[in-house]
Amino acid sequence: MKKVDYFKIIHKYIKPDSPVYPLYIIHAILVTTKAVKIGKKLGLSEEQISFIEEASMLHDIGIIHTKDEEIHCTGNRPYILHTLEGQKILETEGLSEYARVARNHIGVGITKEEIINKGLPFPPEDIMADRIEDRIISYADLFYSKTPSLLWQELSFKEVEKNIGKFGKDKLKIFHSWHKEFS
Repeated sequence: MKKVDYFKIIHKYIKPDSPVYPLYIIHAILVTTKAVKIGKKLGLSEEQISFIEEASMLHDIGIIHTKDEEIHCTGNRPYILHTLEGQKILETEGLSEYARVARNHIGVGITKEEIINKGLPFPPEDIMADRIEDRIISYADLFYSKTPSLLWQELSFKEVEKNIGKFGKDKLKIFHSWHKEFS
C-alpha cells in the first residue's frame, strides 16, 4: 500500500497560515495519536496502522467548506456536512477508502431513519463506521474537540458518554460497545 502524503493534501485545502490550520492540525494529531495507539494495542497489521494514521490526519478535511466562526471555518456549508465535504475532497484526490472514513466518522453513526425523521441534510442512507479502522478513528475523534478552549483536552469517558447520551440510548449502546472493544 502506497503511503499517502497527508500533509500535502491538508496544505492544498487548508493553508498553513490560515487561522483554522492550527486547530485542524492539533485536533488531527491528537485523534491520530489515540487511534494509532488503539490499533497497536489491538495488534492490527502495519498496513492497518498506516491507514489509521493517514485517514485520521485527513478525517476532518471537509471542515474547510463549512461555516463555523468559532473554529475559523468560512465556507458556505453547515458544519455537520464536513463529513460529506471531506468525502468529496478525498474522492477527488483518488482516496476512496479515506473518503469513506471522512463520510462515516459522525459520532457513532446515523441511521437512514434518523436522517429522514429528523430532516438531517444527508442522503437517506445509513452513515456508519463499519470497518474496525473506521470505528477506531470515529471513537478516538469523540474524545477531542476543535473548539479553541477545549483543543488540548482529552475528554473523559464520562464526558463523552454524556455527549453521546444526548442522542439516545441506542447511540450510548454503540459507544459502550466501542469502548469495550477499544479499551
